Amino acid sequence: MNHFCRKIASTVQRLNNLQAFSLGLATLTVALTGGTAVAGTFSGPTFDPSNPFDPGVPGFVGPDGPGKVTPNNFVNPIFVGFATEVKDYSPAPGVVPSFSNPAKALGAVTAQFDDVVSLGELTADQLDAGVTPGQITLGFDSIIRNGTGADFAVFENGFEFSGGTSAELAYVEVSTDGINFARFPSTSLTPNPVGSFGVIDSTDIFNLAGKHVNNAFVDDITGEVISDSFGTPFDLETLTTDSLVISGLLNLNQINFVRLVDIPGRGDFLDASGRPIFDPYPTSPGGGGFDLEAIGVINATQVPEPSTLFGACVAIGLGAWLKKQKKNSGSTNDA
Repeated sequence: MNHFCRKIASTVQRLNNLQAFSLGLATLTVALTGGTAVAGTFSGPTFDPSNPFDPGVPGFVGPDGPGKVTPNNFVNPIFVGFATEVKDYSPAPGVVPSFSNPAKALGAVTAQFDDVVSLGELTADQLDAGVTPGQITLGFDSIIRNGTGADFAVFENGFEFSGGTSAELAYVEVSTDGINFARFPSTSLTPNPVGSFGVIDSTDIFNLAGKHVNNAFVDDITGEVISDSFGTPFDLETLTTDSLVISGLLNLNQINFVRLVDIPGRGDFLDASGRPIFDPYPTSPGGGGFDLEAIGVINATQVPEPSTLFGACVAIGLGAWLKKQKKNSGSTNDA
């Protein structure tokens, strides 16, 4: 990303201090309460800036309002980068070709329903047999660091429906070396199984990707353009006590990889407190499970400009040359 864009992102970051403070407060609150929460604590599926835990990050901003996907709006410059490389894509069996292109998860958020890659969904028989859920690992040119508030945001293609959120959830994990991954501790307070066309209450979900709406489409019945784009925020500060961080295997200021692991919503998989995680299950064959649209970087480690690197190399070279000249001069005088 060029210098001009970084300056814009820096300005917008300062304008988003309130959001950053809220997310920092959320981390502190969860820590002080031992990670417990009550139903309805967390953010709703769209614009919820006053929520102290995990307000969705607008994918688009501009004169038509935060999160609105319109010709007048533009990709939120709070993002200083997006995923640039697919390190691994291991979907569940049976994902159709139109939803199995992992490159669709690279680059900026679009809020297009079909601009996603699916992790696939396990059948009941596969779950009973212990088949591993689908997953994807992405790399970044912008190294993610532990800054103030949310450090990155994940965009799925969920949408509001029947008074709730049609959402497919996933665990989120981060790594420095691509080998050792730490999983964000999650909370899921959905009390009962959710049917194929059911919905969840996003305010019951924390630190799971997919709880926010990110979709732009035209209602076939009313003709209304429905367009909301929000990413689920993740704050690396919540991982400071993770064993990988303590051991030095994970550097929270050098996150090079983010991995998403699908959660089949039958209840077989658990949150950090051992509660079953429910979301709509089973869903459509061939394209079910978590659908990744984009991962946006908010806090990144500063990389020196090429000119700065060149200057440093020249300085090192000149220093070495002067040292050699001085040594040679000293040898002549001694002789």
